[in-house]
Parts: sequence; C-alpha cells; structure tokens
Amino acid sequence: MYKSEEADKLFNEDVTLVDGCNLCKEVKYSIGEKTGYGAVICKVGNLKDGWFATLSPKTGGDLKLDFTIQLMPFSHLTHFSQISFYPKLAENYGVIFSNICRAMTVVMIQDQELKAISEDRGMAISIGTYGKCTTWKEKKEHLHIKIYPFRGNIGQPSTVDSSFGRKEVIKDSTGGEFVKMTPVQKVKIGKERFDKLVLLLIDILND
Repeated sequence: MYKSEEADKLFNEDVTLVDGCNLCKEVKYSIGEKTGYGAVICKVGNLKDGWFATLSPKTGGDLKLDFTIQLMPFSHLTHFSQISFYPKLAENYGVIFSNICRAMTVVMIQDQELKAISEDRGMAISIGTYGKCTTWKEKKEHLHIKIYPFRGNIGQPSTVDSSFGRKEVIKDSTGGEFVKMTPVQKVKIGKERFDKLVLLLIDILND
C-alpha cells in the first residue's frame, strides 16, 4: 500500500468537535430545531459515525419550488478521503444521502407532478449535489455537501459536465476566454413555505 507522511497526517487528523467551528455548533441541535443554517431535518448515527442534515433558509432557484439541503458529519472531518477510515461513517453517509434524495424526490413530485421517466427536461426529477474539500489552510473547513433540485438557474452545467464544454466560448479585449452563465442570487424562502417544508421533510426522512 502506498505510504506518505503527508497522507498519513491528513488521514489521521483529530476529528473531534472544534470550538469556533460554525458547523460543529450545529451538532447539538435536535431534529426540528432551527440553527444558523436553517433547521435540522434528519440525523443518522452518533458523534463518531453520524451525519445530520439541515434545510437551508435560502435558495438560488425558484423561490416557490426549490430548496437546498446541507449534509454534514457530526465529527469535524475536513476531507472526503478521511471518510474511508471510518467504515460505519461511510455506511451512514450512503443511508442518509439516499434518504435525502428520496425525500427531495417526493417533494418535487408533489409540487409539480413530475414524471419517473420524462420525455422532456421540464417534467424530469433532476437532483444535483455540490461539495468540495481542500487542504488549503484558509479554505479547510468542516465537510459539507449540498443537495438541491437541478433545474433553472441552479441547474446550469458544471465545468465537469460535457454540456459545459459545448457552451459558446467568448473572447474579451485582452484575449481571455469565458462562457456566459446565468447569474444566481440566493433569496430567503418565505416562512410559511419553509416551515411547511421542514415538517414534510422530517416526516419523510424519519418515517
């Protein structure tokens, strides 16, 4: 097996809760409680191998239809690679991630009567995920993954998608190249809809 002092240092980091970490503070909240990042809607496992999810109070998509769920480990992991050293943590990730996608699918179908197999994009149940990790000290933070309906402005192609490579390339006056993307602005979900979503997601996720 490949050995590296730097790899060992990363894989064996202390993952206990960190004072001053904004996401470590979220761990103490119970399902249904509101946090700085929304409301806790699901928990799986314990402090060593658990994950929890919050419904974000804001969306970058359609204010009446879209929403984002943020998924985080209880432990202060900072890199995706560290998950492989905690087998139960990896197992619980699969459980909670698939359950979140199931709950999101139920809500999307309920809101718009979307189709399991759709002839067009508008009636499709499209879900996207976003997460990143780094060892760059300034950006090294408590691991978190965002899950959201992949449509409208927040359903634009990513740089790793083949469809992104087909976008028109435009040159500026300095010779630099870029592609056009639709601007995305986060807006706060109305209290009535947010509260309704919290209760619905809790009901589905904890059934």
